[in-house]
Amino acid sequence: MDVRITSVDHAQRHFSYRSFLRWEFGYVLILLLWYITGKGESLKALSDVFALAFALRIGMLLFLREHRVDGTSRALMCFVLVFAVANLMVNAGHEPFVECIKILSIFMFYCAGEMTDDSFFERTPGLLLVILFVALPILSALMDLYGGQSYSQLDDSSLSFFANRNNAVAFTVVSSWTLMLVGARPWLIAVYLVACVLAFKTVGALLAIALALYLVYIGFNVLRTVVLGMLVTGLYFAFGDDLAILSRASQSWSTLGRVLAGSGGIWGLSKMDYGQIYVAAGTSDISLIFRLKHWINLMTLYADGPLINRLFGFGVSSSLQLTDAKLLPHNDYIRFFFELGPGLFLCFIAMNLLILKRIGAQLIALPAIFLFIYFCSDNLINNFLVMSFFYFTAGAFVSAERRLEKRQVIGAT
Repeated sequence: MDVRITSVDHAQRHFSYRSFLRWEFGYVLILLLWYITGKGESLKALSDVFALAFALRIGMLLFLREHRVDGTSRALMCFVLVFAVANLMVNAGHEPFVECIKILSIFMFYCAGEMTDDSFFERTPGLLLVILFVALPILSALMDLYGGQSYSQLDDSSLSFFANRNNAVAFTVVSSWTLMLVGARPWLIAVYLVACVLAFKTVGALLAIALALYLVYIGFNVLRTVVLGMLVTGLYFAFGDDLAILSRASQSWSTLGRVLAGSGGIWGLSKMDYGQIYVAAGTSDISLIFRLKHWINLMTLYADGPLINRLFGFGVSSSLQLTDAKLLPHNDYIRFFFELGPGLFLCFIAMNLLILKRIGAQLIALPAIFLFIYFCSDNLINNFLVMSFFYFTAGAFVSAERRLEKRQVIGAT
């Protein structure tokens, strides 16, 4: 027992918030080098090896601190293990190994983060490391976006080492946790995030950040909501035509209404091919309509699939092979349900709800609320950089909140 405690203490001292961010920054540097040098296979393989090494490091921490986990997280880990093994057995030989590890490791990162103690945040990274970690990926992505490269309205064009704009903006919001931890003012964080979302021109991100800011700063207050609604309406009519993201959102809704009217509703949309949709829409910007059609296709495949797959999933990346569009779902909740099965889907939902419940509606919860909303319209869960940073840090915040509550209870007695 003494040996186990000594090992835990040694691991804790040598894996602080500073150590964690160094691992994440090392991954960023490899990805940047891969992008700058032309996206060669050797550096891509190196990034995968680094990601696996990082996951093993976190797995070792989880093993050493396993005795600290509370009952709820222990139950979550057990369910994840059972359903993950079942999914891997059912789809053996058909799932890409690295993608499986990247997605399933989010549960491990969260649980390992939840087992940190007060000393984790005591050794903080230097300001230079924080700035480089946040700025290098964002600036390289923005240079791609505004450097003359055209981008697809279906959000499939890569920016820097990010798969698309959605992944870039997700990193922007999630990495703001590092800025909060170095003491950036709340209003500055809010302005920074809104500016970045507008710069990346993603409608889904704009909606997600708006709802997140509303829940954190306004809440369910009727008077404040009415005043805010009037302000937003006024800003839309005043600047809607000048901001590409707002005009695109307006056009998307009007296009959707026009196509649904011509198709006879949602289920009629599933019977139209993309050529017919283009003609009915009268525009090439059909990302919202594409998502609806793609989701219907996935649900149809699920309903018609074998019982064993409906229970345990069709396998990681199976949506790429099975759907008409040969694309990922553009909705991580649907992806979890379809590819990993209802069991792991419920574990994913439960973990996210635990994070929200334990962190609470405060500034530190802003990236979490944003991401859980943004999961509804994009493919993010296989982005190892974003997911590993988010879930480990979320777990560490949950651990800190729980310790604070215990101290308050002890103080009150």
